[in-house]
Amino acid sequence: MKARLSYGSFAPARARSRGAGARCSLLLASLAAAAHGARPLPEAVLTESATDIDAVERGELEWELNLSVLGAREGGARSAATSVELEWRMLDELGLRLEPTLERFSDGLTASTEAGFAGALAFGLFHDFERDTHVQLELLAHTLESAPHAFEMSDAELPGAADLVAATRRGRFTLRATAGAEAFGSFVHAPLHTELALLTGILRDERYGFVALDVRADWARRAPFVIAPEFVADGSPLGIPLRLSAALPFNVGARSTSESFGLLLRLTLTTERERLAQ
Repeated sequence: MKARLSYGSFAPARARSRGAGARCSLLLASLAAAAHGARPLPEAVLTESATDIDAVERGELEWELNLSVLGAREGGARSAATSVELEWRMLDELGLRLEPTLERFSDGLTASTEAGFAGALAFGLFHDFERDTHVQLELLAHTLESAPHAFEMSDAELPGAADLVAATRRGRFTLRATAGAEAFGSFVHAPLHTELALLTGILRDERYGFVALDVRADWARRAPFVIAPEFVADGSPLGIPLRLSAALPFNVGARSTSESFGLLLRLTLTTERERLAQ
């Protein structure tokens, strides 16, 4: 729980009562999660949710630093991008993600650098800590780069999207699924995308991290399917509040001269909730 300032005896009794009620609600939500042994759900690297899908306490902050590179099997098409990502739980069931980016692209002859931005709002719809199942609605948007990418690491092809995200854990396996619609641009097959990720801990209790297989199909692209094996190492059990993630995405069916494979690295400053769970 976060410490809060109190006005003490100068605050009206009614206001103090409302504040106490709000604090009790947050405490009960946290205790409910703890009572059911609710470790934070592991999250896919390539298709992470806008904010933690199982978060229930306002004020939670998560910082991430991302570095990605993409390349083609033939020719000189390649790109490198870096971004800083902030995930903030504004209210119990409302989250915000902000992500400024900087990318450098080369086609083998010329190179260019440009800035971009992505953002999202996440609305918690359903939490069942006893069954470790959660559902979230997300509204996402990002700027369009001028460089002709075959695929983006994690953003939808079109600049706007609305996603329904679900996650459930059964034993040592976690399944995460997304279905979304895209808008504000042209598409090849359909303005739709789906995502599916299967995750399991390195150890049964996911204490030191997990591995995953992430599959994304974005039907707005010529070659929709992206497959990514992933690995996440968590330093929290060793007293290090950091998580290092790596994904190796491959765009199935992409042209050999287009960017079709890459590496995504992410360094995450873990939240207090995640550290306490360890």
